[in-house]
Parts: sequence; C-alpha cells; structure tokens
Amino acid sequence: MTVGRLAMGGSAFSPFAATYRAMDFRVTAGASFRMVLDVGNWDQSVTVNTPGQSGDPFSPHYRDLAPLWVSGEYVPLVYSREAVERAAREAIRLTPAQ
Repeated sequence: MTVGRLAMGGSAFSPFAATYRAMDFRVTAGASFRMVLDVGNWDQSVTVNTPGQSGDPFSPHYRDLAPLWVSGEYVPLVYSREAVERAAREAIRLTPAQ
C-alpha cells in the first residue's frame, strides 16, 4: 500500500499549498486532490489525485498518478458522454438482480 517517498515542495504561500516541518523542511500535509475546471468547456477540465485512480493496492492504477501529482501535472477530467466514451478503457455494467 506504500507509494514511496516523493520529493515535493510547497508552503502556505506557494501554488503547491502545503505544510512543512521547520526543522528539516519535510512536507507534512497538502492537497491530495487538485482540479482545474473550465466551466465554458467542461471537457477541457483537468485533475490529479494521489496516489492514483484506484483504491485497490493491487491495481495498476493505485499509484499511477503519484508522479504527476508531485510534478504538478494533470490528466483530463471529461464530462460529456461522448468524451467519456472516447476516453474509457473499460466499462463495468451493474445490473440489478431479477
């Protein structure tokens, strides 16, 4: 379940808002989820979540966003049905029992 140590900067006065320990400048708290929304074109919105897109430690997507999160990069956050269908790599259909 460990993602590893990630080097990251930040302070209360920087775009990467974070809290750090003064004795060694180690970041101790910060946003785990960031998003930039384009309300004029929702499909142009972006997001990042650490450590990744899955809550399952055995999934390849459990840690996949951590490097992007540390470097301040983002992934698309699409909204329209067409954009979601284009971006989807897998679909899970939930059907109620009869």
